[in-house]
Amino acid sequence: MKFVVTAEHPRPPVRYEKVGRLRPGENRSCEVILDGHGVIRNIQASDLLLVLNGLLVPDLELSESGNRIIISGRYVVLVKQVRVMIRDWPKKKAALFIREER
Repeated sequence: MKFVVTAEHPRPPVRYEKVGRLRPGENRSCEVILDGHGVIRNIQASDLLLVLNGLLVPDLELSESGNRIIISGRYVVLVKQVRVMIRDWPKKKAALFIREER
């Protein structure tokens, strides 16, 4: 007997393209870096921790599934990579993606 799981999402397919990095900066802040453009903004590590714990922070939100942090409504970072980055501060970085609906 086969086991079949059908996903029913009313949303169109989404494509994520890597466009930069989120890396540890000075004074416990994270630099949002776009490839070819450099640093576009800084985010305090404490703000990332607040979002990871479900609190509201301006320009940062947790996705519905809870596995992505959305920055400025446009850029996406994986929660797992952010947790590793904060845990192993300042050795690790996180990939920065842009979300494109098809």
